[in-house]
Amino acid sequence: MSAELLLYAIIAAGLIFWLRTIIGTVDEDEERDIENRPGAQEGLMPQRKEKPSDNVVKLDELSGVRRDLPPNVKFDNKTAENNLEDITRGNTEFDLYHFVDGAEQAFGLIIEAFAEGDKETLKDLLAPPVFEGFASVIDQRDMDGQTVETSLQSIDRMDIVEAKIANDVFFITVRFHAREICVIRNKDGDVISGEPDKVTEMVDIWVFGQPLDAEGPEWYLYETRDDQEEDHKTPIPEAGDSE
Repeated sequence: MSAELLLYAIIAAGLIFWLRTIIGTVDEDEERDIENRPGAQEGLMPQRKEKPSDNVVKLDELSGVRRDLPPNVKFDNKTAENNLEDITRGNTEFDLYHFVDGAEQAFGLIIEAFAEGDKETLKDLLAPPVFEGFASVIDQRDMDGQTVETSLQSIDRMDIVEAKIANDVFFITVRFHAREICVIRNKDGDVISGEPDKVTEMVDIWVFGQPLDAEGPEWYLYETRDDQEEDHKTPIPEAGDSE
């Protein structure tokens, strides 16, 4: 295995671990930050209790600190914000900050895994109907001898569009505003779409879901769709149904 493939495998394994375990956790740096906040030593803030054995920190122990969002993330509308608050009010394992951080990383991993035809990675990240749609496109691409070269340049913004429960699944819909370079070649190596030096702006809507009866905090991609049509973007298939 080449060094490049080994590095990719390590990154993929780390992000898959996020989808299964990271939501609702707090790392050591965050713990020190909480303890060093003004007033913490004088008893003006709730003191950090011992970590539970499952490494999950309850929101009320942090006095809502982790409700803050990164600068590039916002709620698209008040309804989505209120619904998310209502759904998670009694869910002490949900951490919004970690969710959006992991979703951002998963976005890049899924796009690159799809471009490379890495079904093994995709199967661990996608709900079955979505995986079937992705796998079908990959198979057809292989039959046609086409290759996709994708380089994600940046994720500029993420909008939380919707939060709901349907069919016993907790769904969070995210709109991604990103920039990428995508080139598609035919079996002879000729470019049939895209330009190696052209950056394309892409806007996609992805729906992440977690079954309410899940034994752990697993999140999967349940739906993908275009928010607007773009030329030369990675041809992510529209798949899934979160209704």
